[in-house]
Amino acid sequence: MTESEERPATGEIRHASLYCETCGKTTAHRILRIDRRGRSGAAVVRGTARCQSCRWTHPFVSSPEPSVAVEAIVSEGPASTRTRITLPAGLVLRNAAPVELPEIGPVVLTRIDRRDGRPCRQALSEEVATLWAVLEREPTVRVALVEGDRSSTMRLPTRGIPRLEVGARFRLGESEFLIAALRARNHTWRRPGDAFPVAEVSVVYARRTERPPAGRRRWSTGRGIPSSRTSSSSIRERSRSGPGVRRARTTPRARTADGGATVHRSSSS
Repeated sequence: MTESEERPATGEIRHASLYCETCGKTTAHRILRIDRRGRSGAAVVRGTARCQSCRWTHPFVSSPEPSVAVEAIVSEGPASTRTRITLPAGLVLRNAAPVELPEIGPVVLTRIDRRDGRPCRQALSEEVATLWAVLEREPTVRVALVEGDRSSTMRLPTRGIPRLEVGARFRLGESEFLIAALRARNHTWRRPGDAFPVAEVSVVYARRTERPPAGRRRWSTGRGIPSSRTSSSSIRERSRSGPGVRRARTTPRARTADGGATVHRSSSS
């Protein structure tokens, strides 16, 4: 029977989470009486409680599960942290298997040292002296975000996403993105409908569909050709809407036969 206690300043237990046979589950209870005469130890609590869901009043006996203390060395990147944790007795620990450690979170065990100093692949928690583990990070895939002539990189969490598809949309933070291409199987796939399992995708090429870069169209387009030769050959600073500067055409210069100075000829008028 489990118990989650709430104690006032006097140390008396008033509320607890106990199993209710009428409700068939653990519910909040009001502790009506503590039997101090029948207490066989400081860790065992006996008494009478009332379920706050169905109002059933019943006796209860609550004692904490036996536990053991072990050393845990947890690595996160190049850094490692040593701490002492408490595990339930009888818990089976396996090397290379994920496990939830108290006050640490989900980890993957990389080594188990027994109390006699020998490493092992599997052991009960009471047989373990030290656990070596690495933090289990949430699976992600790299996203290359293209915005005009700029690009940036972010990570997309993929837990619960079985596959990625070109043309599909996804949300990351407060923004929505369009998958423009996928890098998978040593090839870049760009056709809408190309899809692969998340495990096979190394890079997602995405474009923002909300709030495109200011001053640009939604996506980049080809550069237009100037409307006139005159405007494209202007050498003065001007507005893009200006007509440009017209220059008088001159007669081409003729070279002398021996390659000397050029002779300027003027057309007869």
